[in-house]
Amino acid sequence: MGNGRKSIIWALPESLESRPLVSDICEVFSTAREDVQATTRAWFDTFDWRLYQRGLFLFHDNSTWHLFGRDSEDIEASLPYKDLRGPLFSWDFPASRIRSILEPVIEMRSLLQLVVYTSSTTCLRVLNSDRKTVARVYLEEHKIPGHNCVLRTVKLQDVRGYDKNFKDLSRFFVNYGVRDRTDLLYPFIKGVEICGRKPLDYSSKFQLKLKPAYSSRQAMIRIYSHLLEAMLTNEAGVLDDLDSEFLHDFRVAIRRTRSGLGLVKNVLPPDIAGRAKKDFAWLGSVTGPTRDLDVYLLYEQNYRARLPEGLQGGLDIFFADIKARREKERRQLVHQLKSQKYRQVIGSWHDYLESNDGEESVEGAGRPVIEMAREIIFRKYKKVMKDGRAITPTSPDEKLHRLRIQCKKLRYILEFFSSLFPRKDMNRVIKQLKRLQNNLGDFNDLSVQQDMLRNYRISLRPGSRKNQDLAAALGGLSTNLYHQQKRVREQFGSRFGEFSAPGNAGLYNELFNKRT
Repeated sequence: MGNGRKSIIWALPESLESRPLVSDICEVFSTAREDVQATTRAWFDTFDWRLYQRGLFLFHDNSTWHLFGRDSEDIEASLPYKDLRGPLFSWDFPASRIRSILEPVIEMRSLLQLVVYTSSTTCLRVLNSDRKTVARVYLEEHKIPGHNCVLRTVKLQDVRGYDKNFKDLSRFFVNYGVRDRTDLLYPFIKGVEICGRKPLDYSSKFQLKLKPAYSSRQAMIRIYSHLLEAMLTNEAGVLDDLDSEFLHDFRVAIRRTRSGLGLVKNVLPPDIAGRAKKDFAWLGSVTGPTRDLDVYLLYEQNYRARLPEGLQGGLDIFFADIKARREKERRQLVHQLKSQKYRQVIGSWHDYLESNDGEESVEGAGRPVIEMAREIIFRKYKKVMKDGRAITPTSPDEKLHRLRIQCKKLRYILEFFSSLFPRKDMNRVIKQLKRLQNNLGDFNDLSVQQDMLRNYRISLRPGSRKNQDLAAALGGLSTNLYHQQKRVREQFGSRFGEFSAPGNAGLYNELFNKRT
């Protein structure tokens, strides 16, 4: 990769092949040709581009993994390791610098092979009259299996002390028609595009631009279409079980759709909205069990770390059982997603969203979206404020659970219509809500986990040593989770205080409590 020397890389036009260019270089300059180097390079990232977002690039070159950063182009870490099976997780790598870098970045996501190509490199050493090397020229051809196109690049690298020769060669290439400058990532970026993807073409974040002039129906059709696309984009990853986040994102799109149908009324025809509510409620129910078990498997290391070393082994049976139950539920999920009912649900919803039937006759459908957005957001905000203020240190847990659901609905509706309002203000509003949500979400998760562990412990048959060890581990874990939940509950007052502070309240009033 980079070595601190000055270099220029050009992408060659499709019409320009390497062989005549090499001949012309050798005719104009004195050169020495080195042996052609051949390699196969496979590039990896997560489905949602977590490495790319951090400026990191991972590839497997012959029998070695390499990780480098965009800024330096220097190899940050290498690991001789032949395994290319997929999906590949950070924990599949042996202890190494590559693994330590990957773990906090990709977390639970798998590394997917985005593109693989074979490369041949011709190196020419450009010589002066004393037969000293004054520059190097690397001509590369990259071929992607299954595709006809060939990606060609030429790299000019200087040799310290021979700047004039470097400039002469650079001028030669420009005069030759080689003018499209690029970088080392060119074959990766172009190769990914040839294989049907583009960097950052998928994000789990809701990102949709709406225009204030849209009618409420136009806006909601675009929102529902965007969510349906997110579902379909993740569908193959769910079926192939590539990693747990495909199902997570699939379910988030379902929940957002259900929230939209519940919160934004009188926009779609009643029969369409009613059928969609039932259909997406069904989808939520069939995808829930597998996701619930995924969450426990993601907690495995966290759970073990909460226990003394002597109790950790007792969890082996628990997680083996969770994995077996998860596999059974996943088979059921796959069956449902391949069923005729699922295809009918998705097909009928898609057909309606694409129908452009102009149902502006529905009450509220033709209303400007910004009016509708302000009204719904402010109404939901007031509901959150009312419910939150009613919670005291002695309130039952159910009140916090209900507030969590109200906050989630407010969050979805804010994200739906975020593009209609100033970005800086919306970022601030959502950030404050997220802090409150994190507290309520942690409290709910800890409650659900304790209930699950309690029921699991009750179901154990007494007597066997393994079950005794398991019961002891689950008891210790439940106690640990209880104390953490208590601490989270104690933090609620300050978190809600931040959310309900005059500055935040004023921002909600300024943005949403006014007429257009």
